[in-house]
Amino acid sequence: MFDKQLTKPLNLMQHEALARRLKRNHIMLPEVEEKLGSLRAGYRGEKTLNYFLGLLPPKKYHIFHDLRLPIGSTFFQIDAFLLTSKSGFIIDNKNYSGTLLLDKFQLSQEVNDTQKVYQNPISQTYRHLILLRDFLAENQMPEFPIENIVSFSNSTSVIKIATGYNEVEKRVCKTDNILRKIADLERYHKNEVLTQMQLEMVKQILLLKHTPLQNDILKMYKLVTNDILPGVQCPKCMHIPMIYHGRKWECPICNIYSIDAHIPAVSDYFLLIKPWITNCELRNFLQLPNPRATVYLLSLLNLPSIGANKGRIYLKP
Repeated sequence: MFDKQLTKPLNLMQHEALARRLKRNHIMLPEVEEKLGSLRAGYRGEKTLNYFLGLLPPKKYHIFHDLRLPIGSTFFQIDAFLLTSKSGFIIDNKNYSGTLLLDKFQLSQEVNDTQKVYQNPISQTYRHLILLRDFLAENQMPEFPIENIVSFSNSTSVIKIATGYNEVEKRVCKTDNILRKIADLERYHKNEVLTQMQLEMVKQILLLKHTPLQNDILKMYKLVTNDILPGVQCPKCMHIPMIYHGRKWECPICNIYSIDAHIPAVSDYFLLIKPWITNCELRNFLQLPNPRATVYLLSLLNLPSIGANKGRIYLKP
């Protein structure tokens, strides 16, 4: 069963919002769009992995997507973690295209005569394995065997293995072969090592300690609030801003109407600027014509709030 479902990563949503709200001629837009393409490819790969993991017997497996866990003063992230009464599995998913060469020290990718070099993903999963064991011990959880797997989800990629690097065969697979890889490794762990109560304890500590990362994306790209285009985006032609009148939004370019086009704009504000907003900030960001319209839309949004009167701030859901 999926104890932690796959959801669109916050980092991806932030980059999507930033790409929408930078001017087309902004100097940082190409870098943002390049990173956005990489994040989207990674998410496509995770959805592919999610599909195949969904074919596992739900009563046997606890499945956790995208865990970010604290250890000491830092965090480590696991793409997918499987837990059974006999063992656990760390899965690191890659969606690289092109020709991939794995050796003991690195992963080389060649696409269209361009080569990129990444850290060895098997070494990365071993590091996560060590950190996960430390995390479980730190939280007084029972010990159990844990295996590590690297899954490549791009069906068109070609994987090559350096001569003598025999560990790859045991630890690496294409995503469409992940079920067989899990079954192969399960043969080494035939004994029940966790009771149902212990399984529940491990499950709860993983969910409790999971800490999503929200980057200050403006700081990441050395941007300021004035770099962000305010206004409501047209859901049809993507023009910013739409015009508000008569409790409706109208696009001055394609002339469509909408009663709720402001909702994605408010979401963009929370993703890009800060996780709370005042009445005045909402009016300015949505480019509303008067305070009455602001109060009306705030009543529709029904955001949680703290404070009162002019000191009230509204929080992201």
